[in-house]
Amino acid sequence: MDDLAYAGLKRTIKERIGIDIDAYKGEQMRRRLENFVLQRAGGQLAAWLRTLPTDVTTLASMREMLTINVSEFFRDAPQFDRLERVVLPSLLKEKRALNIWSAACSNGQEPYSLAILLNEAKADAGSRILATDFDRTVLERARSGGPYGAPDVRNLSAARLSTYFAREGAGYLVTPSLRSRIQFREHNLLSSAYGTGYDLIVCRNVLIYFSPAVKMQIVQRFQQSLRPGGVLFIGATEALLGADTDGFKALGGNFYEKEAVAKSQSTRAA
Repeated sequence: MDDLAYAGLKRTIKERIGIDIDAYKGEQMRRRLENFVLQRAGGQLAAWLRTLPTDVTTLASMREMLTINVSEFFRDAPQFDRLERVVLPSLLKEKRALNIWSAACSNGQEPYSLAILLNEAKADAGSRILATDFDRTVLERARSGGPYGAPDVRNLSAARLSTYFAREGAGYLVTPSLRSRIQFREHNLLSSAYGTGYDLIVCRNVLIYFSPAVKMQIVQRFQQSLRPGGVLFIGATEALLGADTDGFKALGGNFYEKEAVAKSQSTRAA
């Protein structure tokens, strides 16, 4: 696919799907899109691109391919172990009702994992978990509490599985009491407004797909959304480096605490 055709494809995706391809890592995303198109267009690229804007089936498949909705309960268990043993107890010492945001929550496994930990830590009933994603399809599944398959629940102990889930055919449904602890909402990290006053923001295995400039913008907005002393929790393969760390103190294990005064501000003051 030449550059002109690729530019047209990106424009169609932005207009019809709402995803700005230029915000993501360029070569990585281009390879994925070209493979997708090649499998469907064959030798009729120009004709295929002309019909794409009105081909709702292909657009839906493309959206699913681009959003990469892969998750499971307590994904990367050592990280969640640190959250349970170290980070949450520290936050709960300061206040018993926590305000938590699970950003890009996919099918809901992450916010439900957080709700389980809050319940077991005896956090106040006033604690709030906001779970967001820009994909309406996965949000609907998350709101419904599944059903989730065996691969999704493989990190759950038998006790947690029996306490927080009910069998539904070959899968598992989250109990109504656990579902009631979470508010699900549509949100686009690139264009939607961000809230404020969060004690914990969880955004895992998402930042790696964005370009460095866009990643920095998102991290800075997370920093502004946290209260001083609040914590950002990112994926096991992700890290904040250089300018991304402005306003954060690394806690280890992919956790970053918002400092009362950003490093850039303290430097200017000096």
